[in-house]
This record gives sequence, C-alpha cells and structure tokens, in this order.
Amino acid sequence: MSASAGPKIVAFGGGKGGIGKSLAAANVAMNLAAMGKDVVLVDAAFGGPTLHAFTGVAKLARSLGDYVRAPSVEVLAGSRCATPLPTMTLISAAGDRDSVRMPATGLASKFIGDLRQLECEWVVLDLASGCAPFTLELFIRADIPVALAIPDQASVEQLFTFLRAAFTQRLAMMSISASLPSNDLAAPLDLYLHALGDKQVTAHALGQAMLGFVPHLVVNSARSKADMELGRAVASAGHRRLGLPIDYLANLEYDEAVWAATRRRRPVILEFPESRAAKGFEKTARSLLTVRPPRLDGAVLPSDNHYDLLEVHPTASFEDIRRANRRMRDIYSPDSIAIAGLYDPATLEAAHRRFDLAYTTLMDAVRRREYDLALYPDGPPSQLGAPLLTPHSIPSTTAAPPRHIRETRPPMPPLAADTSFDGALLKHIREAFGLTLRELSERSKIGMQYLEALEADAFDKLPAPVYVKGFLGEYARLFGLDAARVRATYVGRLEPAAAEAE
Repeated sequence: MSASAGPKIVAFGGGKGGIGKSLAAANVAMNLAAMGKDVVLVDAAFGGPTLHAFTGVAKLARSLGDYVRAPSVEVLAGSRCATPLPTMTLISAAGDRDSVRMPATGLASKFIGDLRQLECEWVVLDLASGCAPFTLELFIRADIPVALAIPDQASVEQLFTFLRAAFTQRLAMMSISASLPSNDLAAPLDLYLHALGDKQVTAHALGQAMLGFVPHLVVNSARSKADMELGRAVASAGHRRLGLPIDYLANLEYDEAVWAATRRRRPVILEFPESRAAKGFEKTARSLLTVRPPRLDGAVLPSDNHYDLLEVHPTASFEDIRRANRRMRDIYSPDSIAIAGLYDPATLEAAHRRFDLAYTTLMDAVRRREYDLALYPDGPPSQLGAPLLTPHSIPSTTAAPPRHIRETRPPMPPLAADTSFDGALLKHIREAFGLTLRELSERSKIGMQYLEALEADAFDKLPAPVYVKGFLGEYARLFGLDAARVRATYVGRLEPAAAEAE
C-alpha cells in the first residue's frame, strides 16, 4: 500500500500496551537522525501520546490536534517542533483535547498522503495500541510496518491478533471480499486456502495481498538467550500459520538505563550512549536502512517439504536435523510463547504429526534417499548453488550493534571452482551476508576468538588442524560454500605455517 514518492514512512504498532512502542519509535528515529537523515517523528498514539517525554521535549508549542481539526499539509508541516537533534523534529498530540479520541478512519489515507509531502527523508510513526481501524490503516499504509512484542504469552498472542486484524483491514481497503463460515478473525492463510478450495476468483488477489504485506518484527525487553531467539521463532511460526512473510528485524535487550533515562526526561541514546538499549536501537535503525520492498512474485503458500518444515538445507547432516527437530519441538510445544494464539489443540497435534513424518524420513538414510530422488530428480541442490543463508535476509539474534554493517553491504565476492579461501575472503563473505562475528558465533557455536583468528589468518591462535577443519566446515555450511574446497585451500596454508613455527 506504500508509495515511492516522498519520505519513507515507518510505523511502530502492536496489539498490546506497555510493549515499548513509543520508546522504540523515539530512539530509532533519533538514531536515524544521528546518521544524518532528516527525520520527522510523529506521535499518532491518540489516547496516550508520550513521545515528547522520550525525546526530551519539555514544551510543545503546536499540536497534531490542529491537523485533526483542519487537515492540510500546511497545518501538518507547521506542527513540527524542535528536538535535541538538529535533523529531527517532533509532531505530537500531547496536551490537546483531541489527543484523547481516535480520529475518524477516513482521515488515515489523507494523513499518510500529507506526511509524504513533508520535506524530510524519514517519517517515524508511533501508533496507538490495539486494533482501531485508524491505527490499522496507518500501519498498513506505511512503507515499513514494524510490530513489537515482549517475551510474554499475552503479548505474542495479541501480536498475532493485531496482524490478523491488520490484514482484514487491508482486504477491506483493497475491496477484496473474503471470509470463512465462522465469525472468527481469520488467518490470511485460511482465507487463501478457502478461496482456492472454492475456486474463487479472489484467490489470486488474496495471494497478492498476502505477499505485499510484510510486517517487520521487533522483540523488546529480551532478558535471556531464549528471549533473544524468540523473534525468529515467532516470525517462523507466524509465517507458517498465518501465511504472512513476517520479517524478524531485531531484538532489544532489557536495560535499566531505559528507566533511568526516562526519569531524567532524557533520550536513552543521548544519556547512556554505550548502554545495551542504545546499541539495540542503533541496530534496529540500521536494519531499517536495508529493508527492501515486498516481492509479489514469490510463493504464497509456505513450503511444506521436509527440509523447509524443519528449516534445514537439503545437504544437512543427521546432527543438523536432530538439532533442528529439537528446536521445532520447542517452538511448537503446547506451552510455547512463540505460538501463543496460533493453534487450537487439534491443529497443533496435526502439526506435530507432520514434524514426526519429516524427522523420521530424513533420519532414515534409505527413506531420505528415496525422498530426495522424488523431490530433486536432478539431485539435491549443492550448498554453493543454494546456501542455507542468503545475503540481506538474515534475522539478527543479538542486540550487539553490527558496526561493520553500513547502509550498503559489500557485494558478494566472485567465487569459482578453483577459488582459494583465506581469512580475508571469509570475512568478505560474512560481511556480504550482513552478519557480525557475534551473530556468526551464536549460529555456528564457534568461539569468537577462533572466528577472529580464522579471518585474520592468525594461525598461531588457532587450535590443531583437525579442529580448524571442523570450524571451516561449519563456516562453509552456513554460507553455502564448497566445504571441501574451503578446508583444502585454507588448511593448505595453515599446515606449512604451523610446521615453520615448530
């Protein structure tokens, strides 16, 4: 529903109050401004505007309420107030009597259109909590809709409710009629399957509506490793059950610095710039810079082959499959936060039977070979041809700031059958994928000190070659490289150096 002209619009929304939308919107906007972007931060949380407190703006001379009473670009532009950052202005409804009631739904389209005419590069919207039509329409019409949740069962359940409601609103805005016999707030995937079953002409339009709606997920107040992995699990389970291509953007660690900065009415990134929270907001802002427009030429239905179901590559080892099965069992356990509100008992039991079939098939060498022959008549895709990870599509699992990631990641280096791999090339490949060393360490289970030594060709800091070969094999697996070639060319340089050192 977005347009390319004018500033890029980011909307922070969510189904539940208290999840940190305003905090995230304010600090992400300030990070964008700190990067030199011209930003307008808009408090569209009618009923409870708070952005002035998070940005350190003590007095507001103008109000968004003026625009509600007399909607025009001129009034909107005139409502901009200065903030502590010279390239960021704030439009707030705080202190205005019209800030306690939601505007009429019909105003949302004009509001977004007028925002696109403001002279700036980015507009960051903080939306009200809940599923009011005005809020949902702003979320849908944004270029980058960002949904927040915290590691809490009620929060995740309301997140999925919010996304279902947003998609229902999107269909109404597109004049697409689709429904199920029940009066439930339907999952987009169920609507699509029903349309296919009835051979309705709306099935194609439904599919396009699903592909064109990409909510970007941020998990706030992460305290544990499980919390930091929750976003990826929620995005995966949500895509499989709702059919929406949910993009996991980042997580934000819980940090007492937020409480301290808020009490002082100072922005976190200015009061505690080295805090975990400040670095998480920086990472989220940088992630926004790499978001691409939705693709409408992809598959609507989530892939149901055994490998995609367990989220492993067709060349995965048996140990990879065991780990993947354990992970999927955790995500889809009856008490899992990641699937809160997604499944009824019968549907969840059916999902478990499907996981059982995938796991038992892939763990049996004979059955797996027969399955591969049926699925890939020309042979399974090689890791070089179909990497497990792809550049620009890797969800982050840590709040550590990706300092090497710039607005444009370096391109993938050319690779051929006779490529010789050294530390510099491995580092170039990692940076092209947009991974920090910490993120790679978490994914590969290789210590950061060894990854640093590998990329620096610091042979004296590496363990015995047999261990290095294992590290290189895992490195190659993650990035879709020819593991044998990586090991042979890298270790071929390592062993002479080790002999010379002796």
